Amino acid sequence: MDVNLISILEALGWMALSFVKFLVTPATAIIAGVDPWSVFAYSTTGAALGLSLMRPVSNALFQWRTRRRKAKGKRTFTPGRRRLVKIKQRFGLLGIAVVGGVVGVPVAGLVAFKYFGHRKTTLPVLILVFALWSALLTFVAASAAH
Repeated sequence: MDVNLISILEALGWMALSFVKFLVTPATAIIAGVDPWSVFAYSTTGAALGLSLMRPVSNALFQWRTRRRKAKGKRTFTPGRRRLVKIKQRFGLLGIAVVGGVVGVPVAGLVAFKYFGHRKTTLPVLILVFALWSALLTFVAASAAH
């Protein structure tokens, strides 16, 4: 296999892992021998691409779920949804984005797009906060490895 193709596949793998398991990706990549700048780039890009692809998918998912719940005659406000609304009101978009580094890209993205999807700033704020998380996690992992 061509060396460039292997590098591209490796980068895509780290990006995919970053989307699914953001918190552990930088440390895992550092342990695997990836240089810190690449780790930062892969984890940030993975989160950004994942969030960008997730936005339209989550909107379609929310619309489908609303139609399904209405058709079944289920309540709109459940205890779980009430908790999410309280978190949204208390912490806002920035709070959800900051907690996103711990709970993961998919969870933070779903909650943010559910309650703040109408704002133009939602995606850029999420990407910025995940880039900051990536820098912090990469720095901590690289410092611990040396």
